[in-house]
Amino acid sequence: MKNRILCCLIVASVAFSFLAQSASFAAGGVNPPKSSNQQVKWKLRFTENFNGEKLNTKLFSRIPQGQSHWNRYMSMRDDLVVLKGGFINILGVKNNDKSADGRDLLTGGITTQGKFNIKYGKIEFRMKLEPNMGAWPAVWLMPENPPVRWPGCGEIDILERVNKDQFVYQTVHTEWTQSHKEIPPSSGKPNIKPENWNVYAFEWYPDKLVWKINDKETFSYSRLSEDEQQWPFNKPFYIMIDMQLGGDWSGPVEESTLPVSMTLDWIKFYDLYYGSRPVSEYSRPTK
Repeated sequence: MKNRILCCLIVASVAFSFLAQSASFAAGGVNPPKSSNQQVKWKLRFTENFNGEKLNTKLFSRIPQGQSHWNRYMSMRDDLVVLKGGFINILGVKNNDKSADGRDLLTGGITTQGKFNIKYGKIEFRMKLEPNMGAWPAVWLMPENPPVRWPGCGEIDILERVNKDQFVYQTVHTEWTQSHKEIPPSSGKPNIKPENWNVYAFEWYPDKLVWKINDKETFSYSRLSEDEQQWPFNKPFYIMIDMQLGGDWSGPVEESTLPVSMTLDWIKFYDLYYGSRPVSEYSRPTK
C-alpha cells in the first residue's frame, strides 16, 4: 500500500510539473494562430534539379573548413561536390594527396547562407545516403544573423544519419530543449532504408514544425508560447547540406571503405498559404 501511494504521488508530481511549465509558457505571450485551425495550402515556388555540371552559385556556396567537430574536414576541392546526370553527390573521402592539404580526411558541403533564407514554408529533398562507420551526413537549418548564440538562436535538423544506422535523427535545438527535452519532445528517430531514394519533407508553420518521410509524418515540435527560449523559429533560416566524418558523435572513421556519399536528386521549395493569405517569407536569389 505504501508503494502504491508513493507511486501515485510521483505521477501526480510529474503531471503537476508539466502543467505548471505549460502554464508559465502560456502566460509569457500571446498564443499564435494554430495551423490546425487554418485551411493550409502549399504552392510550389521553385525546384533545384542540379542539372548541368556546376553548382548553382546564385543559390549555394561551399562550406569552408572550421574548427568544430562537424566541419574540421571541410574542403573546397571540386571532387567533393560533384554534379552529374541531374544529381549532386556530396562526399567524404580519404585524402591521398597531402601536397596541398595535410589532413587525413576531407568532406564537402553546400549552404544557402547569405544567398537564400526561408521563414515558414515547406522544403522537400529526394536523396539517398551511403553507409560508413564515422560518416555523418546532415541537412539542417540555421538562422541568418542570429541575435543570440547557439543554442538560444535555434537549430533545426531536418535529418542526420550516423554510421550505418537504419534510421535518421530529426531534432530541434533551443535554449529550452537543453533542459526540457520532453516538453515537448525535441527529437525523433524514424526508421528508413537510407540507401534507397527517400523524400524527406520539412513543414514550417508559425506554431509548429513537422517532419515527413515519403509523405508520412514522423516527428513534430509545437510552439508553446512566444517565449524565444522555447520557440526561436520566428526569423529567417538558411540551409546546410553536408557530409561529415568523425567527431564526438559518429566516432572513428572506417577509412578503408571510403569514399562515402550523400546524393540528392532535387530540392523543392513551397510557399505556405492559410486560405488565400501567403504566410511564407523568402529571400530568393535572382535567376
